[in-house]
Amino acid sequence: MRVVFIGSGAFGVPALEALAASCHEVVLVVSQPDRPAGRKKTVRPCPAAGAARELELPLFQPERINRPEARERIAREEADVLVVVAYGQILRKAVLDLPRLGCLNIHGSLLPRHRGASPIQGALLAGDMVTGVTIMEMDEGLDTGPVLARRELEIEPGETAGELHERLARIAPELLLETLARLERGQVTREAQDESRATFCPLIKKEEGRIDWELPATELERRYRALTPWPGLYTTFEAPASGRRMRLLVEQAEALPGVPGQPGRVLEASSAGLLVGTGEGALRLLRLKPEGRSSLAVKEFLRGYPLQPGARLGDEVSTEEES
Repeated sequence: MRVVFIGSGAFGVPALEALAASCHEVVLVVSQPDRPAGRKKTVRPCPAAGAARELELPLFQPERINRPEARERIAREEADVLVVVAYGQILRKAVLDLPRLGCLNIHGSLLPRHRGASPIQGALLAGDMVTGVTIMEMDEGLDTGPVLARRELEIEPGETAGELHERLARIAPELLLETLARLERGQVTREAQDESRATFCPLIKKEEGRIDWELPATELERRYRALTPWPGLYTTFEAPASGRRMRLLVEQAEALPGVPGQPGRVLEASSAGLLVGTGEGALRLLRLKPEGRSSLAVKEFLRGYPLQPGARLGDEVSTEEES
């Protein structure tokens, strides 16, 4: 089949690579334009665009996919199917109607649960034990189209969003190729989504990483897992030597629900961890990254920043320190 692949994020790269190696012809890759990234604002391609270049596939990077000129460019390929993965823009009906056999979307959850922009984080925030990948036929709604295929995956204890992202991305290609084969033979089954079971997860914002120590420890552990690697779960602390308040990124943590303590107060500081009180229970911090420093196991962190029981984490910082 003639396939137009539409995607930007890393989640879709394994599927694009599988399509390029398959019997199908990837006639065009549509991705977001190259943009400045990092502290030096170096212009870089998004992961899918970078993969398309490496695979020497035709690449089209419009600012807005629904504009007439972009739609006309895609229409010229006379695609049998559009495959959409983590693109970042909503496709309007005029684009959805272009391919002969429809538009398929690869979504990182078991729809209708966790519709929206952050399904992997949503599953972790909700405390789900199982998630998976869904391939659906796109309609004009947000992740509301009929389901063509699903594959479940158990969430491992302590797994972060980054780790779960990688595992889900690896199972998507096989499911996609199986679905395309059935679609080509006219053997797909379309299952309408049960709206009564639908949940929604919006785009994650950077400020959601700031720790609210009034929350229960179990919820903070979920947030650490869901927000790792981006935007990261962080708090602030006062460096004992300088008295300066610094940002502190939490890179490993675990909840201790039965341990009492005042929210934000250090209860224990040892090589076993930095134990901090929360609204219910305590959170043990095991690996930390102070601003401007490399990642440190808590033992090494305490050598440089010897916090004592009673120290307060999470006080407000100035605008200058936030920047």
